[in-house]
Formats: sequence, C-alpha cells, structure tokens
Amino acid sequence: MKIKNRIIGPNEFPFVIAEIGINHNGNIEIAKKMVLEAAKSGAECIKHQTHFVEDEMTEEAKSIFPPNADMSIWDVMEKCSLSRDDEISLKNHTENLGMIYLSTPFSRSAADFLFEIGVKAFKIGSGEADNLPLIRHVVQFQQPIILSTGMQSITSLRKSVEIINNS
Repeated sequence: MKIKNRIIGPNEFPFVIAEIGINHNGNIEIAKKMVLEAAKSGAECIKHQTHFVEDEMTEEAKSIFPPNADMSIWDVMEKCSLSRDDEISLKNHTENLGMIYLSTPFSRSAADFLFEIGVKAFKIGSGEADNLPLIRHVVQFQQPIILSTGMQSITSLRKSVEIINNS
C-alpha cells in the first residue's frame, strides 16, 4: 500500500500513526498541540476522526446517555467534533509539519468532505468495519483504505473485505 509517497508493507520500516481521534474535545488549539507533539515524537502520520453528528446519528441519540455521562451521546460527539474549517486547519497544520493526515469518516458526508479536502487515504474504524454502505461509498474514491478490525470477527468482516478487494 502507498499513502502519499510512503510505501507501507511487511518489508518496510513501521509506519507510525499517532491517534488524535476526538481527544482534543473539540478544541482546535489542543488538536494542533497534539499533532505537534506527535511530530516531535517521530510519528509520520496522525489519524483524526471526522464527525458530522447530524449525518451519523438519528434524533434518538439525543436521549441515549453513555454510562457515567451526564450528556447524551449526540451532545458528547457534537462537543468533541471539529468544524469543517477547523478540520481543514488541522490537516494543513499536519501537512506543514511534514506529516500525513488521515481521518476516519463516520458518515458518507464526512467521507465526501475528506475526499474534497484531499486526504490521501481513509481509515475505517472497527465500529464501522461492517458498515457496508459507508465502505461502498469510500471505495469509490479509489484511495487506500486502512480497515480496523478490533471489534469484528472474520465472519462480520468478510463482506467488507470483499467490497474493498473488488474496488
């Protein structure tokens, strides 16, 4: 696999990806500091999460409260998401430091956005690894895909892998 100019494979030097995710709590300055620290640590790539809450959740999520949370999952994700402009700023910051910017889209509109801003690969999170509509949508961009499998089984991944391999 090749992402930008970096070849990734069993005979290559390990590709170090720093997970930023939503650990910035929706604060672009914290996100940028995290990227800077990842660069100082030698990471070649950061992986973010792109959440457009209105496209990835139903209204029911406004009444679902995670364990030990005092706000709904909708509110948690809305609070932890970056705006589109902030996402672009984070991508530019990352690339200005010579790193590769990846993000996990949690909806088709997030995938569209990431493609429009020029991401060079997509990361599908393990919780979305059997989200066949999302995977079918992402493969149309003909970009490399990293498919996380942590929450899946061989059986639940079979169709996703088939879709990716046949693209």
